[in-house]
Amino acid sequence: MFINKITHSFIFLCFTLIFCINTSQAATFPDKPTDKDFFVDTALLISPEHATEVNNIAKALLKEEQVPLYVVTISSLVKYGASSEGIEKYAQMLFDEWGIGYEDRNYGMLLVVSVGDREARIELGKDWNNQHNQESKEVMQSLIIPAFKRLDYSTGIVDGVRGMNSLARGLQLPKPTIPWWFWPVVIAGLIGIILLIRNLFKTGRSGWAWALIAFLGVVLFFMLRAAMTSGGSGSGFGGGSSGGGGATGSW
Repeated sequence: MFINKITHSFIFLCFTLIFCINTSQAATFPDKPTDKDFFVDTALLISPEHATEVNNIAKALLKEEQVPLYVVTISSLVKYGASSEGIEKYAQMLFDEWGIGYEDRNYGMLLVVSVGDREARIELGKDWNNQHNQESKEVMQSLIIPAFKRLDYSTGIVDGVRGMNSLARGLQLPKPTIPWWFWPVVIAGLIGIILLIRNLFKTGRSGWAWALIAFLGVVLFFMLRAAMTSGGSGSGFGGGSSGGGGATGSW
């Protein structure tokens, strides 16, 4: 009898501990933005200039197409008790928690960036019906991730919002923002090639120097080619739900 009581007490204690652990690890979410904002930047990644642009794009999209678009940045999934969920599951849970979109028009869009986990997710409302996963992947891989890799998070986010806006409107995806240092590097390279050629004509040298000029010219050509061809109110919370696809990226 005494042993049975101990056994029952031990089992009860185990279930209690499991319940407490599961409860303490339940995922939490940032508060919804106000009606004037379409982003929650808890990780402080978005510059004031880009924050204004995100709001302007999302506000126009909601007004003209009835498609709500929101951006959320977090420092890490661990901070929100979602380390075991992963970025995809957490984005779905956040989407549903906020109710992005509307029950009768479930076309919400959400971009979640977890800077500590180096992951981002585009999540789409259920009515998108997984028909735009490829476009979402292109937005992620051509507009968002390249900027994130050079730690320019603000540019990556605003370019991603531009791409999601084009996706929602059925337009061609915009080109990514060229880094500020791109054209100075190109100009410096051209000046260097001109000076090198001028010096070679003066000294009469040949061989490896001309090969170096050819190599630099090819590098500049492909830099220019890449730049020219790379991928322009009210509340949006109305009981919408996720499940319409999207895309995940890491850097």
